[in-house]
Amino acid sequence: MTFHTESEPKLLNDNDAISSILIRLPLKTLIQCKLVCRWWHNLISDPVFIATYLRRNPQHYVSGFYLQKFLLLKLYSELEFFPYEGNHDAAPKPSLSFIEDNNGVCIRDSCNGLLLCSSFRCSNEEERKYYICQPTTKQYFSLPKPPCEKVVAINIVCNLKGSPYYQVVCICDSKTLPNFKYCEVKIYHLLTRSWRDSGNPCIIKDDILFERGIYSNGAIHWVGRGEKSLRFDVENELMHWIPMPAIKDGWTERRIGYFGESRGNLYLIENYGPCSSTFDVMEMKMDYSSWTLKYHVDLQRVILHRFNVLQIVHEKVGEKYEPLMVLKGQGNFMLYNMRENGIVNLSYSTFPVKDVGDSNGLWYNWEAVFPYTNSLWYI
Repeated sequence: MTFHTESEPKLLNDNDAISSILIRLPLKTLIQCKLVCRWWHNLISDPVFIATYLRRNPQHYVSGFYLQKFLLLKLYSELEFFPYEGNHDAAPKPSLSFIEDNNGVCIRDSCNGLLLCSSFRCSNEEERKYYICQPTTKQYFSLPKPPCEKVVAINIVCNLKGSPYYQVVCICDSKTLPNFKYCEVKIYHLLTRSWRDSGNPCIIKDDILFERGIYSNGAIHWVGRGEKSLRFDVENELMHWIPMPAIKDGWTERRIGYFGESRGNLYLIENYGPCSSTFDVMEMKMDYSSWTLKYHVDLQRVILHRFNVLQIVHEKVGEKYEPLMVLKGQGNFMLYNMRENGIVNLSYSTFPVKDVGDSNGLWYNWEAVFPYTNSLWYI
């Protein structure tokens, strides 16, 4: 026999009471609760609920990494996903096939749980479409086409500490100043569902790698092969130049081996020489005044002759964070502790190191790595 209290009917129809219960659930369980009924689905999808959930359950750590390889004869790029938090069941499947696009889909950017994707194989730019997707829930939204003829760069911004609404920043060739190398900034906001102009046109240079922007501390950063890199302050909508280290003596061009972010800091690696297994890891000062030497890495000790640096992460071990480098060698992935200069003891690491792919080739590099965080966002 089932007994009901007098308060149960009120509880089952009380949004505040149900919300106070749902907000305490882990993300994976919460997503499953959206399937219970339409009421719960609408409640969990509400931007106010999402903002409250994000503040109560901040996911500031990286859940894993998408690794993307472009294949010549396949419609979709090939994806791998490496879960970093040790929870393989919660990891999204490495596939974008749920996005319906006849040209296939590839990842262009990622930020705190959302992916910015675009059509993969297009005969012209007019055919290209852009999407915002949440791979955990397989939800996606088709963005209106950016108002320009050529997209130089496109990045998504999700600020976990602020609004639950994402923005998309697009760097476009200037229509008003076609004879000069100027760019215009267009911003898409979820609330308005439209693009708008931002600021004044600014000069761009051919040596800026716009293909891979890095979001950190409220700004999008693009590394440069010359004397300067570039950052866009999203909140104030201002573009700033940031300095680069001097190019090594005897070289005429910069050799970038890695550019990325971990725990709010930017890191840069430069590789000079055909197979340089000793190099420096540089860290940008918080005021953007200069780069400083953070770690000196010597991979000769672990006999790594061919490798790519994919990502720098910090894993919490006890009361401190260990600075780890994710490396792609010939046929396998591995973790390297930069503080101790050695391969990580996998007994305390949650990162799955496994053999993948062709042992004679290095499929992935840092530009094809997209950090991902399990989180809840309004699409």
